[in-house]
Amino acid sequence: MKTLSPFKAGLFAILASSAVFATTVNAEPSQGCDHPRGEFHKHGERMAHDGMHRMFEGLDLTDAQKADIKKLFAEQRAARSDDRPSKEERLAHRAEMQALITSATFDEAQAKALMSAQQEKRQAQAIERMKMQNQIYNLLTPEQQAKFKARFEAQAGKEPRG
Repeated sequence: MKTLSPFKAGLFAILASSAVFATTVNAEPSQGCDHPRGEFHKHGERMAHDGMHRMFEGLDLTDAQKADIKKLFAEQRAARSDDRPSKEERLAHRAEMQALITSATFDEAQAKALMSAQQEKRQAQAIERMKMQNQIYNLLTPEQQAKFKARFEAQAGKEPRG
C-alpha cells in the first residue's frame, strides 16, 4: 500500500473538511428568518419598509387609505433623502473612526462624541418613523384601529426578531 506524503495528506484533509463545512453551511436553515434569500430586497425596498407594510396588512384598507399611506411614505422618503449625509461626510466619519481605532492611545471622549452623534440620528429617525405610523393609524377607521390594536397586542407577547 502506498502512503501519502505529509503535504498531500494535509492538503487532502483541508479539502475534505472544507467540502463538509460548505455543505453544512448551505444546508443549514436561516435562523429567525422566514424569507427566502432572494426576498430581502425585492423591488428595491429595505426590510424595514416591508415590516411597516406588514403592520397594516389584513386591515382591508380602502383605495383612498392606500393612496394616503403611499403619500405619507413618499413624503417621508423625500425628507429622509434630504437628511442623508453626503459621500464626503460619510468618508470623513469613516476616517475619524479609523483614526480612533488605529491611534497609539485611545481617546474615549472623542469616541463617545462620535457615538452620541450616531445615536441622536438614530433616535430622530425612530421618532420620525413612529410619527408616520401614528399618522397612518389615524387614517384607519375605528374598526380597523381595533383590529390593529388586537394584532399589536398579540405580537407584544412574541419575542422580537433580531
